[in-house]
Amino acid sequence: MRKDTEILLVNSYAPRQRVISDTALENSLAIIRTSLKTRGVNAEVVDDQRLGDLGAGVPQWCQRLLKFFTVLQLKYIKFKAIAALLLLATWPLHAFALQRRRDYMRQRINQVVSQIQEQRIPFVGVKLWYGDAYKWSRELAAAVRRHCPGTIIIVGGPQVKVYGEMVLADPNFDIAIAGPGEEMMAELVLLYRRALSRESFLEQVRTVYGGQFITTGGYAGDRDKLVQQLARQTIPVYRDEDLRDKILFHTIVDGVGCSWNNCNFCSHTRCRVNYAPRPVEDIIAEMETMLRRGIAFFRFSSSETTPAHGRKIAEAILARGLDIRFSMFIRAARPNAEVMEAYRIMIRAGLRAVFMGGETGHDGVNREIMNKGVERRDIIETIATIRLAADAAAAPCRVGLSLIYPCPLPAGVTLEEVYQANLELIDATLPDTVIVNPPGPFPATRWFDDADKFGFSFAQGSEAFARKFMQYEYSIYKPAELWEDMGFSLHDMKATALIKETGRLRAYAASLGIPTDISDEYLMMTEAIGIRSKLDLMVFKQQSLLDIICGGSDYTRRISAAINAASRQLAASNAVTVSRRRGRNKINVARRVIGHSLDRLTATSGK
Repeated sequence: MRKDTEILLVNSYAPRQRVISDTALENSLAIIRTSLKTRGVNAEVVDDQRLGDLGAGVPQWCQRLLKFFTVLQLKYIKFKAIAALLLLATWPLHAFALQRRRDYMRQRINQVVSQIQEQRIPFVGVKLWYGDAYKWSRELAAAVRRHCPGTIIIVGGPQVKVYGEMVLADPNFDIAIAGPGEEMMAELVLLYRRALSRESFLEQVRTVYGGQFITTGGYAGDRDKLVQQLARQTIPVYRDEDLRDKILFHTIVDGVGCSWNNCNFCSHTRCRVNYAPRPVEDIIAEMETMLRRGIAFFRFSSSETTPAHGRKIAEAILARGLDIRFSMFIRAARPNAEVMEAYRIMIRAGLRAVFMGGETGHDGVNREIMNKGVERRDIIETIATIRLAADAAAAPCRVGLSLIYPCPLPAGVTLEEVYQANLELIDATLPDTVIVNPPGPFPATRWFDDADKFGFSFAQGSEAFARKFMQYEYSIYKPAELWEDMGFSLHDMKATALIKETGRLRAYAASLGIPTDISDEYLMMTEAIGIRSKLDLMVFKQQSLLDIICGGSDYTRRISAAINAASRQLAASNAVTVSRRRGRNKINVARRVIGHSLDRLTATSGK
């Protein structure tokens, strides 16, 4: 293995915290680094998404003043005149804090570029996120190109999976990978070692891979190759630095894709293979590895964990005697006794939260507009089944319900009818949290490709809209009047009107005492630290929102410390079980070796 760093992996980030999960463990870059190391390639990671860095660059006095004024704004939010005056009074502070934060992030770009120069690193791999994080990535790439013109810049991550080849419109991005990057990046390094120059390397990439946009895994559309890749999925090795100032939950690959994979609005349909599960024994091995690092909270990564595969994982967890907590994405279906039993076993094994995309309570919209493949009845009965399973398992399992509102309308259906259908769905299910998103016509979805049919119109054309949307800083916490034009309208409703409608449905859920926009992993982890009632969750939402709006991290730090302590404590309770099993495995291996030796000795004596 070469000692020099050949790839610098960089996690992009935005000036402001967006959600409390921003500082989660960075599993994908750790997977790439671990995999490359086994292939003789030395990689390092730059990841500034840490609890201690959330407000870096902003003076403490400014953060304290922002928090003071933000508390006042939230207190008087129902008094529009007072709230507006407070907003105006605070605006210069927000602008100052944002400028200082951006100055700090530009300094970090300079430091990263200096590292690349000093160590003569030939590759930079950037994990792209949306909005301001995407802008920062572009600034980083431009600086690398100016000062290190021979360096190859490879991009991947969520932004590439959503926008595909469009990211290569930025001339400073050399190669884009949609899908798992660890094996492909190793191939690219080997190709580069044989190349005579940067230009000849890129020419070889175009020859070998058909271009500089490369698809892998499910995005390449080859199910057999995907199954093989899942069977050799790398278990990431977290270093002490990786754990520093991070929230100790691990995103674990349980499979890839979705069993339906046919929704009109969903960018996950770029993954061209329906749900493919990862071998259960490998998932358990990864869980045990994480437990030894003090990590006992897990989030399954696939777009949907099917009840059948989830049950197999749960049965293995119980058979191994592991005590963990996990959350996952699910799909509504017509439940039966077998499905209920699967959920009961999963909840016994540690399932504490699920995220379900319901999209709408209107069957006509779900059928004609969403192409969701489910009905209102399926959503209600699936949630009821999970709650019955939780009762049978004598353990809780929280449910997050996601809706898209407003949305395109089929002929003869009004927006008010859809709104009322959503209210009825919320009333019938009373989920633990409701996530309400405005509509987004993402590239390569039917909403984008057949925009006219669904009522979308783009002010400057679809391509211009997509380029703008890639850099749009989406924040549900901004007043609707402060949202910039998004470059599209739906049934002649522009950004402000769309966001106000979204807020109307969100406000209804809150009026029932249902907290909004809490992710499944936080539903799972807050339960583990004693935040259990809906009132407790409302307080959690309000306090974490306060941090996000004012750019602080006081509450985020406290809640993260409690979560990390609970994770370490739960992981420690597994230590004896895991160490005994490792000891038994070593004994079994020794027995097999001795047995083989005796067989060889017997065979030799017989000659």
